[in-house]
Amino acid sequence: MIGTALLRRVKQEPWATYAQGRTIIDKVSPDINWVNFDLCNPGDALAKLPEFDMVFHLAGQTSTYAARDNPKFDLMTNAVGFLNLLIHLKQQTQRPFVVFVGTVTQVGITEKLPVNENHCDHPVTFYDISKLTAELYLKQFVSEGWLDGCSLRLANVYGYSQEGQSVDRGILDKVFRAAMKGEDITIFGDGNYLRDYVFIEDVVSAIMLAPTARERVNGRHFCLGSGRGIALKDAFCKVVDLAADASGTRAKIIHVDPPVNLTAIEFRNAIIDASAYRDATGWRPIYDLDAGLRAAYQCHLTSRH
Repeated sequence: MIGTALLRRVKQEPWATYAQGRTIIDKVSPDINWVNFDLCNPGDALAKLPEFDMVFHLAGQTSTYAARDNPKFDLMTNAVGFLNLLIHLKQQTQRPFVVFVGTVTQVGITEKLPVNENHCDHPVTFYDISKLTAELYLKQFVSEGWLDGCSLRLANVYGYSQEGQSVDRGILDKVFRAAMKGEDITIFGDGNYLRDYVFIEDVVSAIMLAPTARERVNGRHFCLGSGRGIALKDAFCKVVDLAADASGTRAKIIHVDPPVNLTAIEFRNAIIDASAYRDATGWRPIYDLDAGLRAAYQCHLTSRH
């Protein structure tokens, strides 16, 4: 989701761009050089690549529940694969700048809001442990003077996600697709937990800004969000309203008891203070939730009117 949106933005730049993945997800442009291999077992694939000025790392396993089911695979994918990349980049003749994309849930469950960089990290899921581990490896490589880089911990990103992505990622997009089909929308519990939703175009802008403020962001991590909290049930209602406007049919929202296997992170409240990144780069989110949702689903809305 984010990688595809980032590539669309990157192709507007006069850069020689390489995109790595296990498979080619989306041929955004013929100007993108696609390289296909597994970072966990790269073989000699990394050695065949040119040197890079900037690296945006978004690859990884993104499901909290898949991580719980197979923590070793999660660690290999999110931490060891990234470490293999860092070891390779360390050998370059020029020092690259690496932007690692993490998640604000790395901090764990916090009592004090808003969440910012001053909170101590106490991850409560295997997924967040692996993401935090990868981030710490990046910081150590920076500390050793082997490369430059920073970590951007993202809040709840929405917009442009595709079918087949992790069930616990891109939830607003999943709700919209289901509501467009007239399917019931399920909320676990009362849905009063606060979330900070940030539109994908704002996220891409934040990622692109990091290398432009190299000295100010180097070796640091930043929390990125809109700075506004909204109850999950209210966000779902906004999405269902838009889907009804687009399809002419209103989906029903149903509250049910939470499954016993839900992780504790699902019951957190989150509002993000992104002032540190704003001060370092000038970044500010352009879209509030209403504007972002309309931008995300504009093609469905215009097709009906």
